[in-house]
Amino acid sequence: MAYRVEAEILGIQNFPPLYRKVEEIAATDDATFCGIYVSGILAAVIEINFLESGNVHIDSLVVRPDYFRRGLATALLQYVFSTYFTHTMSVSTGAKNQPALSLYGAHGFKEHSRWFANDGVAMITLKREAENG
Repeated sequence: MAYRVEAEILGIQNFPPLYRKVEEIAATDDATFCGIYVSGILAAVIEINFLESGNVHIDSLVVRPDYFRRGLATALLQYVFSTYFTHTMSVSTGAKNQPALSLYGAHGFKEHSRWFANDGVAMITLKREAENG
């Protein structure tokens, strides 16, 4: 549901995350997932990947639309920061995804690079430096 909202924000219809299957996610062995349940409903999930450099990349951060603006994304980010505080973190999002850019900016992420995905979508990679670096 969150990816449908993001696809709308980005103005694209063929958005690859929309086609990610539960079986593919369950078979992922190189990522760590953390979630927040609200009244038995999985309301938000963050997926992180540990890079060879020892740094952490946020592969995805999604919140069910009916739980937007309740602080769930912030809670997941704060959990990751407190658990992996010695690592520089990165995340990529669509250049038009202002809600995500605002969220990450509010948590100390700075623009690192701009690039285009294979489907031509303009992207931004953001980084947050390690607490000790």
